[in-house]
Amino acid sequence: MVMYTTKLTKRKIAVGLITLCAVIVGTGCWIFGGRADTASAVAETSISCKLKNNEERVAFLRGYGWEIDPSPAAEQEVRIPDTFDAAYESYNELQKTQGLDLTKYQGRKCKLYVYRVQNDPSGEQGVTANLVFYRDRLIAADICSENADGFVRAITDRSPNGQPEEE
Repeated sequence: MVMYTTKLTKRKIAVGLITLCAVIVGTGCWIFGGRADTASAVAETSISCKLKNNEERVAFLRGYGWEIDPSPAAEQEVRIPDTFDAAYESYNELQKTQGLDLTKYQGRKCKLYVYRVQNDPSGEQGVTANLVFYRDRLIAADICSENADGFVRAITDRSPNGQPEEE
């Protein structure tokens, strides 16, 4: 029988923790990094993030290719309903395609920022980008037409008809 003893030092603990973290990260990259289906990978990516000021919100929208007027057209407090009707369920399904989900914010007061979009691919005028925040965390985002028969689509969707572009 062979026995091995060692003195446990702070350095050995640190090296052990770093090694364990590297193994966990490496395994995660190996399992999740080699996706062949990029559409499903995009659908599983959440755009939820903390944006604390107007400059960060504008940069976020521009990061998705939207040219907007940097001053919000509107800022208002909104309340997510306690129970969703069919329209809100449909809207929440749209949010889920972006990795967002409003169900855990039901009944909460939130902040809505509305920006005028200047480069919508449909060419339509009166298009806005809407960002909904709870405590500076983005919980909903959409691009919509102000027309009565207009559209609502994901902020990540830059195609003119609201359908993801084919590559």
